Amino acid sequence: MLTGLPGADSTSPVSASLISAATSLFGSPPAFWGRYFGGPYAYNAARESAVLAAHGIRLLPVADQTNHVGGTNQQGSSDAEANVSALLAAFPADHLAALGGQFLVVLDVEGTPANGNPSLALDYYLGWAETLTRYGQTRTGGAVTFLPAVYGRQGDQDTWNVLTQAASQGVACHGAWIARYHTSGCNLLPWDPTFVTPAVSLPCDILLWQFQQNCCNGAIDCDQANPTIDVQTLLLDRLIQPPA
Repeated sequence: MLTGLPGADSTSPVSASLISAATSLFGSPPAFWGRYFGGPYAYNAARESAVLAAHGIRLLPVADQTNHVGGTNQQGSSDAEANVSALLAAFPADHLAALGGQFLVVLDVEGTPANGNPSLALDYYLGWAETLTRYGQTRTGGAVTFLPAVYGRQGDQDTWNVLTQAASQGVACHGAWIARYHTSGCNLLPWDPTFVTPAVSLPCDILLWQFQQNCCNGAIDCDQANPTIDVQTLLLDRLIQPPA
């Protein structure tokens, strides 16, 4: 079985020591790192961009408003504008345009209503996804397009069904990031499509698998890219290379 490129995500800022810990765990440097835009764990460009650039790690932007995602179209639109504003505050539009101008932004859907984190609502997703792309283009004069994607639990069928409904209304999702954990261990595992793939037929490619959480003394979650897709085109080329 194939194993995909390793990556990490964290609530804490990326540092050289955190990258070193992830590299020791995976046996090679992470190819990408997920960090939040919005919420209490927001990306700090002044602190993190140079570190990521020095190690050749691409940034995976995560929209962090998990307690809103069961809300209204208007809430989704407002949150998308805030996400775009945070991204453009961290990275100049001309830098993003020079990298190709198209970048994934992953909406964090925890899908645990008992903990205050709802599954994705159709109205919210329509407002968020449409505004994310439109507002990004408006703010950059058409030079940059932000592409909506979704993170969620493998078993959260309500969320995955919303993506199918949205696609039928012409609102796309450009990738899914699936969370499902094995019982123990943080070692890089072979890609297992039967374990990763939701029961719902998705209208987009599965790009990533978060296969374990709270690794390296609780500092990072562990991910891998889907080795069965064109990873360069569908994922890496659509991640941000921070400026040194």
